[in-house]
Amino acid sequence: MAQQVRRRFLETVGYSSNNKQAERLSRGMVYRELHLRLQGAPTLSGANNTQANTDPGDEWGVVKRIDIIANNTDVIKSISGKALWWMNHFMYGNSPRITPAIGDGSTANPSFDSVLILPFWMPNSIRPMDTALDSRNLSDLKIEVTWGAFTDVNSAATAWTTEPTLEVGSLESFNVTGPFSQWRVFEIEKEITATNPRFQIQLPVGPIYRGFMLHFTDAGVDDSAILNNFKLVSGTTVFADIKETFLKQVFDIRNGMQRGLDDGASAAYTEDRRSTEANREAWYFYDHVTDGFNSEGIDSLGFSELELELDVTIGAGTTKCFVWPWQIIPVRGNA
Repeated sequence: MAQQVRRRFLETVGYSSNNKQAERLSRGMVYRELHLRLQGAPTLSGANNTQANTDPGDEWGVVKRIDIIANNTDVIKSISGKALWWMNHFMYGNSPRITPAIGDGSTANPSFDSVLILPFWMPNSIRPMDTALDSRNLSDLKIEVTWGAFTDVNSAATAWTTEPTLEVGSLESFNVTGPFSQWRVFEIEKEITATNPRFQIQLPVGPIYRGFMLHFTDAGVDDSAILNNFKLVSGTTVFADIKETFLKQVFDIRNGMQRGLDDGASAAYTEDRRSTEANREAWYFYDHVTDGFNSEGIDSLGFSELELELDVTIGAGTTKCFVWPWQIIPVRGNA
């Protein structure tokens, strides 16, 4: 029988302020994607509904973390709503929709209704289905959302006019055979305490690494002046050694990501986020695979070490680096 594809609504994850809420997901199919719809409205005056008061994640700032957990303990995906927005931006070559009413300086209690994709199959691959999530042999599968508060959308908000909810839809496959590798995403957070040409971040060895999304902040605000150079090394083997400008602009050109002037105040610049604390130039994606075959990724099986070695400049406040590795856990044959 030919492969079949189905799209459907699965669950709604309800809100609980500064708490986790979980919903079980159906099993018995191969998941390509989850589609996440965030709705709600904070309570605040029009005068306080400014871009300066808006969280760098806009409305997605209230989603502190999304975890996809298999068999009760195996975390396949772990990412914040803010970071997932940027992950969509890099994966699909355009910016997801923003909400113009947020930060417009006049709309009271601005409502939002926006959608992001949480993919299991890997975009920009020759065979995306190789990393689809096979739920047929799982004992349990759930989505767990860690919620924030109304002040995580706007710092001047006083309550919720409409409490947020997260609707979950799916893109699924049937009658498809594996084996399937597993694409995992998780967050590494490191504080940068001094200017350092060799700031090191150790990575777990064993998986295949497709790439890395990186984000830099100073005093909680996106900062594009921290990263100077990106290196990926294992012992004396250097897999990448790239100046910051090349890292940013070569990826944009190769992936058809249209950019205007690099001046956020210019009308020629495409606004990515509503918050003035958000800055696209503080986000990067390094993709080690350039031909679409994930076999070009770095297979760290047998490595004694693998690390990022970053040339960084410390900011005036608390300076942080966030990294989301794209790990592929392959189905390996017996030796």
